[in-house]
Amino acid sequence: MKIFIPFALLFAASLLHAADSGGAAPAAVTKEGDLVVVTLKPDAEQKLRLKVVPVEKKRVPGSRLFSGEVVYPLAGEGSGVAPVLGGTLDEVLRLADLQAAADGRILQAKVQIEAAKIALERAQKVLNAEAGSVRSVDEAKTALSLAESALATAKAQRDILGDPVGKPGGSKRAWVRVAIYSGEINLLDATASASIRMLGADAKSQSAEPVTGPPTANALTNTVDWYYQLPADNTLRAGERVAVEISTRGNQEEHLVIPFNAVLNDINGGQWVYVQTAEHTYTRKRIQVARISGAEAVLASGPAVGSKIVTDGSAELFGTEFMTGK
Repeated sequence: MKIFIPFALLFAASLLHAADSGGAAPAAVTKEGDLVVVTLKPDAEQKLRLKVVPVEKKRVPGSRLFSGEVVYPLAGEGSGVAPVLGGTLDEVLRLADLQAAADGRILQAKVQIEAAKIALERAQKVLNAEAGSVRSVDEAKTALSLAESALATAKAQRDILGDPVGKPGGSKRAWVRVAIYSGEINLLDATASASIRMLGADAKSQSAEPVTGPPTANALTNTVDWYYQLPADNTLRAGERVAVEISTRGNQEEHLVIPFNAVLNDINGGQWVYVQTAEHTYTRKRIQVARISGAEAVLASGPAVGSKIVTDGSAELFGTEFMTGK
């Protein structure tokens, strides 16, 4: 089985590969059945600065992992009707066109109001001069009322479209839009904060609070959109994809838990940890990670509770195992 070895491991591997003047290697790799055992000399172990922690079994909140998209809300605080902007240019241009059309209707209504006021004033003067009719005045008043009603309607329609696209200045709020399968909605806690992290091995998670967004859904995929507000200091851009972990309802369940930095992945997708089976002796054992909870990995299967696993230095052990004897 071929294993991918990062270049960062070359230092540790070369350190352990170098034999002393007597020709004795500082590490020995043996295979016992399906298990690979690495035995280190005390000085080599000290140089690697290995750290071991016990496998724990504790209650961990249940959760589901979803894909999310960073969007910017255009509504004011407390309003959940205005649209949100994602990262596509078509979406931006379409919304900008709607906003421009709505602004045009507002301007048109204002012009009609001014014209109606002038017509009403003229009709009133003609009536006062006993050269006009009451009917003309009433018609002018009606035209003014219709123009004012059109302005109120145009403003209401414009408010629904939110802040202008590309509005300069001010800090933008950032939300994450998550498409939730309708069959899972009752399993999830809609009031709990979600854990958001960028896509990447070293990405750190951050908490996001649920907010009321536009009532959007997709009938073709049978999903409903949930929205979460990111912290003000986030650096994510509209349209960026993130991983979203949402807590489930009900009691917490007990699972095997280890630090996430103890988990090793090979080129075939296998997941492993090194277990300290004796003094200076470490055995590589297969695990299966169910999910990530903060800085911890929740295991579907792995070593028994209390087993001592390597955290700091596990990558160096991995490199030592596959470069010894080369």
